[in-house]
Amino acid sequence: MQNLQIRTWQIKDLEEVEKLLRQISTYTGNVKRDFFSQLYTGKVALTDGKIVGFVLYWILENEVEIHAVIVDKNYRKRSIGKALMASIIDELASLQKPFTIFLEVSEKNIPALKLYQLFGFKKVAVRKNYYKNGDNALVLMLKINPTEVKDVQRRKPEKTGQGKVPPLRNT
Repeated sequence: MQNLQIRTWQIKDLEEVEKLLRQISTYTGNVKRDFFSQLYTGKVALTDGKIVGFVLYWILENEVEIHAVIVDKNYRKRSIGKALMASIIDELASLQKPFTIFLEVSEKNIPALKLYQLFGFKKVAVRKNYYKNGDNALVLMLKINPTEVKDVQRRKPEKTGQGKVPPLRNT
């Protein structure tokens, strides 16, 4: 995608981030209070100056917990989610130590599962009836070392029929 820029989020981004968050979820909290803190790190994806996606995550010692990867519905299928994930992995590699990344995702969120598989995430647990609608959450994990980052970013997703995701391998 041309004109795509990824940068660390800033206080001025809160209104647009909140709009995107509400576009795809039932979140009713306060983004500034809940996410703009020393615990969270955020990155935004911009195209032509407009925020079209973001990622929120924690870095705690050698572990990273990704809390949200969200792309505007009108900008999907343009590799924005992939660019956001790659930016996190690049950031971690620059710290020159190994990390384990965790995230959770609905087992029915096929586009997200495909994205995470592209980067090599593995299923480590299932949280039954985790979401309000009764869907299960898959807990995924990726271990990375700074020397392996290029390999992680070069991985290709497995070919499947449309709308199908190959089973995530357990670790």
